[in-house]
Amino acid sequence: MRVWVYKVNSRRPGKFTGWHFDQYFRARGRRPCEMGGRDWIRSAQSWRRLRRVRRGDLFVCYQSDERRIYGLARAATGGHESLPGLSRAKSRGSGRYDSVDFVPPARGGALRLKNLVDVRRPVFRHLRAFAVPSRGTIHALAADEWRALLRELLACNPEQRRSIQSFVRRRPAAAMLKHQGNSEDYCGEGVWTRLHSARGASGE
Repeated sequence: MRVWVYKVNSRRPGKFTGWHFDQYFRARGRRPCEMGGRDWIRSAQSWRRLRRVRRGDLFVCYQSDERRIYGLARAATGGHESLPGLSRAKSRGSGRYDSVDFVPPARGGALRLKNLVDVRRPVFRHLRAFAVPSRGTIHALAADEWRALLRELLACNPEQRRSIQSFVRRRPAAAMLKHQGNSEDYCGEGVWTRLHSARGASGE
């Protein structure tokens, strides 16, 4: 299992709206939540990183405009390509791995922190994913970086200690990770945002 940082911003420069992680944590659907898409992840570095993502990988959910970590999420799929008007199968070969699906909160795929973690704490100065400036949406965490970050999550949330430890150790059931359903049921940045753009929901 690899651990990644997924960055979103609710105030994207030059864009009408951004996207906020609470839109994922408050989602009630039971279908996979598509995160990303062609309009959201345009960095070649992030494409390369998403290509390495596998089902069951762990994501740290970072709201970069607030500089706070909101929680953890589990990947329901590996990173995949997304081209407008084409199925996922026909999108293969583009080289633009710009999407990943998260297990929905209703199926145990998310853990929202009660006490959000401010990355201006001293330990985060040594974690490259939280450096300022930091380009790209997807960042990999080395093993020692993840251990340091996990200690901070636990220190800031003593009441959730067992829940956090259990979530990190748990391997979701295969059925929970299975990609299924119509795109209309998705709750992530890509499809979710296009369906609900009139309400001002978007991603980074």
